[in-house]
Amino acid sequence: MKIEIAEHGRMTESGSSLLRLIQNNNIPLLDLFVRESFQNSLDAAKKDAEFIEINLLVKDFDSYKLSSHFESIEDRLNALHSNKSQCIAILDKYTDGLIGPIRYSDVENNEFGNLLKLVYEISKHQCGEGSGGSWGLGKTVYFRLGIGLVIYYSRIKINDQYKSRLVACLVEDETKDDSLIPQSTGVRRGIAWWGDLDSTDPKSTIPLDENSHEIYDILAILGIQPYKDDETGTAVIIPYIDERRLLEEVYPTNEKCDRRPYWTKSLLDYLKVASQRWYAPRINNKHYNEYYNVAYLKVCTNDIPIETSSMLPTFGIIRDLYIFAICPNIEDGHFINRNDIQLQDIKLNTVLNDTKSGTLAFAKFSKTQLKMTPPNNETKPYQQIANIDEEDDDGNVPIIMFTRQPGMIVAYDYRGAWTHGMPKSARDIYVIGLFVLNSKNYLKQIDKLTLEEYIRQGEKADHASWTDRTINGINPKIIEKIQKGIIKKVKDEYVEKKSTDKNFSELALKLGSLLLPSEGFGSRATFNTQLNSNDSSIVSYDSQATNGGTNVNVRTSKIKSNKKGKITVTSRPIYNSQRTTISFEITLKGNQCLISLLVVTDLKKYDANVWEHELEKKFPLSISRVCISSIQQHNSNLKIPYENVFISADPNIKYIENEFISLEITESKIFNSLAYFIITSKKDLCTINGEIDFTFKDPMIKASLSYMEI
Repeated sequence: MKIEIAEHGRMTESGSSLLRLIQNNNIPLLDLFVRESFQNSLDAAKKDAEFIEINLLVKDFDSYKLSSHFESIEDRLNALHSNKSQCIAILDKYTDGLIGPIRYSDVENNEFGNLLKLVYEISKHQCGEGSGGSWGLGKTVYFRLGIGLVIYYSRIKINDQYKSRLVACLVEDETKDDSLIPQSTGVRRGIAWWGDLDSTDPKSTIPLDENSHEIYDILAILGIQPYKDDETGTAVIIPYIDERRLLEEVYPTNEKCDRRPYWTKSLLDYLKVASQRWYAPRINNKHYNEYYNVAYLKVCTNDIPIETSSMLPTFGIIRDLYIFAICPNIEDGHFINRNDIQLQDIKLNTVLNDTKSGTLAFAKFSKTQLKMTPPNNETKPYQQIANIDEEDDDGNVPIIMFTRQPGMIVAYDYRGAWTHGMPKSARDIYVIGLFVLNSKNYLKQIDKLTLEEYIRQGEKADHASWTDRTINGINPKIIEKIQKGIIKKVKDEYVEKKSTDKNFSELALKLGSLLLPSEGFGSRATFNTQLNSNDSSIVSYDSQATNGGTNVNVRTSKIKSNKKGKITVTSRPIYNSQRTTISFEITLKGNQCLISLLVVTDLKKYDANVWEHELEKKFPLSISRVCISSIQQHNSNLKIPYENVFISADPNIKYIENEFISLEITESKIFNSLAYFIITSKKDLCTINGEIDFTFKDPMIKASLSYMEI
């Protein structure tokens, strides 16, 4: 194949910048690969297809034979790689394939087609209703799996004739000395393509076509079977991968080996599990085709189909929950019965044409249902969804996931905004829930905007979260309201309402009212000079709780300052196992303040930096969430509406801002403990109300909050 080296130009991406476009550090590369590849295939499904088939392949190949097809980099490939190398490929069937023009001169009405968008363009999003992609950036994960080289093979149907196409692209960091693309003069860009020379432009290349025997030579070297008969589709092939490097990312070497799940030891096994992890709702699900009139999904690994009965239990349960959510009249699933689960509509009364924003399907599952007992001995659900186990002797936190029309699980949440405040279950019980968006609904205040499209446009390029946004000056706060609705439904169902609990609650309330004045008492705390503060406010309380009820032991202290602001606790602490929630009010006289978590001892108060420096141990407190709910200017009697002010930060989103305020969670210097947050007001002289959640390992620890203007 002939090489075409991309030239540098104005407003063009370089290879190094493309490789940095999606730096999602929370999801392993192999998972990102599955998420992106499957969504590309599903978006390209033929309109009349009942299902599409995706085959994940891991193949060995002879590098010396393959390199001979790549003009100008053959010698470098041979020098860097032994003759035995490995590739990973994803091949779909019953999709449209890489249709569309092969030259930019053939583009009409700005319709680039699948080929140009996938292979030659960046940031060209999917426009189809219910599609997954909205940014056109996800494909950059292909270039990060191996050495940056990707081969695209496709078979399409045009005017009742079948045509084949093959093209290759290399994206690399052009600043590195060992880069492959030769360039003696000019600015290096780090991007190149291989194909046939374009007869209309000798400087450009076009894909190899069905008349080229080179297509079949390359496929034979890689062990990829060509399409045949009436098959159409696309194969994305990534040669020169390092299996060990990819698997080290999914299960770090510093984790305990005896707990390492089997699928993290084999690339093919991992791809099989990752397929279920993110696309369980759509795998072998004919109900999906009936409900949306869109193709469902069949998956194979090295040509062996994934059968529903062979799915990991957690993902089989998720599949059944999804079916019950879209088809509530279905009685039995493969793993669970309809009568064993709860189906709850999450209703939003003011922002949607139909009040139903979606359906939450959830239930409690025993170890037996999850096949965690002999002879199966399957791992905990947490390990199936995140590879590494979630350890907690106090019980199991609920797992909530959410999805829209494409059927991909956007994220699993068990420590964040979707599960905040949910009660833990017993150690042998797991609460699992799935929220399915009512994609066909419409927003009231924004003309002709579906709920599906509102959510889709608010997703980031990796589609790993849902966020609210402002459109035409309106922010409907749909995600926030859905989260609150889900939390309420689960708590209402599983929080036990016993008379003994009521007695304990009443006792706790009385103790709180007696011991927690709105304006505290006490003396000025002593701070380490690292805090650099002469005027500070302290709020202190003991983080203690018992299993039978809340044993509140509260004391508050607040320093009034004539020069600086202050912090005041506005409600009694709420304890949930090893998590504490308190509400606060900050009087901010400058524009910025630092709030620090402190550990209080009889001799000293420690912030995280001092604790870790003096004791050489990780700070025992950790912020899990901070939110700001209201802000009021001192020179105005009007509070800014809640929906305009509310922002929330957590370990996944440490910095957030709006037009009124910014909030940032910061870390300690030694062990990176989440023990500080900074509030910056864009309005002078104001009062700020909010809430902080933090976790603690030792229930006897006395914790404090300190205030300092910066």
